[in-house]
Amino acid sequence: MYYSKYRSSDRGENTMANPDIVIVDDDPMVGELSRDLLTDAGYTVTLVQDSLEAIPTIKAQMPRLIVTDIMMPGITGMDICKSVKSDPALKHMKIIVVSGKSYDVEKQRAFQLGADFFLQKPYNVETFSATVKTILDGSVANPAPAPAAPMSASIIREDEHEQASDLDAGQIRVTAWGARGLPATLPNTVSRYGHQTSCLSIETREHLFIFDAGTGIVELGKEIVERKRYYKDIWVCLTHFHMDHILGLGRFAPLFDSNFAIHLIGSNDPEKSLKEVAQATLYSSFSLAKQAPKAKIDIYEILEDNYELFPGVKLSAMYANHPTSTMVYVLDLLGKRVTYAPDSEIWGDATAFQDYDEKFGGFCKGSDIFIHDAVYNDKDYETYKKQGHSGLGIVVDFAAEKAEARDLVLWHAHPDYTDEQLDQMLADAKARCLARGLPLNCHMPTERQSFMLQGHK
Repeated sequence: MYYSKYRSSDRGENTMANPDIVIVDDDPMVGELSRDLLTDAGYTVTLVQDSLEAIPTIKAQMPRLIVTDIMMPGITGMDICKSVKSDPALKHMKIIVVSGKSYDVEKQRAFQLGADFFLQKPYNVETFSATVKTILDGSVANPAPAPAAPMSASIIREDEHEQASDLDAGQIRVTAWGARGLPATLPNTVSRYGHQTSCLSIETREHLFIFDAGTGIVELGKEIVERKRYYKDIWVCLTHFHMDHILGLGRFAPLFDSNFAIHLIGSNDPEKSLKEVAQATLYSSFSLAKQAPKAKIDIYEILEDNYELFPGVKLSAMYANHPTSTMVYVLDLLGKRVTYAPDSEIWGDATAFQDYDEKFGGFCKGSDIFIHDAVYNDKDYETYKKQGHSGLGIVVDFAAEKAEARDLVLWHAHPDYTDEQLDQMLADAKARCLARGLPLNCHMPTERQSFMLQGHK
């Protein structure tokens, strides 16, 4: 197994020796405001805007307190927290995690990794300095929470598939192999939409890219090795390590065929690295794999950045608003853009302090096909908001107005929803577009449903 890491370019501000506090935040507005508030309160402060410079700066300056955001290009605040608290020379330092990711599971992870306090954005500027003082003085406890329309892309069905070798130059085929959430109990009904979990393939005449390795990847793998699709180099991009996105990896047939080379891409999580996940999935005694892999396997641990995989083929990654270190991807190829964001909560009310919508909108702007988390209908979203998944109406508006997409594919359908409920969600999405005059085509994918794009040759 070959192992590699991609790293971003350096950006940082490391100008002060032995400060009281080191702030790590890539957002200039929030970082500079936090620095100014604490400086006004009499503290000496260093601001680090490149998370890759955080640990070297902390080791060099040995502050009393670290204030870190979670979602940053480079390494996350959770990684920083883990690194500091696992280092005997640093673990005495206090850490405050500041984030708009206010999920209980994120708070619990922060405390498990050693954080002393979790402060939700947007924080109160009037009390921020006082909160920092109480942490430094050791006079406050913050216990962990309990666990807890332009022309639409053409659509074809599986029985109309041509072999991949027959794709014309410039053609792109996007196929849903699984688009449901992971059920708590095995489904006892047949669904027109299927029950397999997340897996999407994007094919050109020369290349095959697979996004996520949920149970849907099993059938895709069978088809590949049966020579229905003639690719020897396969790129598998994981968004994160929740079970519904990796459960099928150990049963992906090309892994056990020496004719193939598998390039596994993903971001590390503070609890597990991509390499550790691959080893546990493919080589451990707990693996679902029935034999040792025979394919050549390359592992690429990536950061939030842009990567040129081939001339004219760019993969861009951004941290998602979802518990754990989760990526969303944009694939630019043959002049077309496909966004894949299966686990992402769009707020619908972005502010300067909670700007995920704005950042993500710029990231995916101009998508030809926008594949996005739409777990909940609007009624249920009111009950389950701020848990890491999106509601239908917000997604439709975002796809049209922020992503400026032509086609929206509603992803990660709730495992308990019936076909009739999913039909109604699709009807509601189309009605919303019609009522608001949004130039957007909406789709609720069935398993093996494909969307064809014509790019440049």
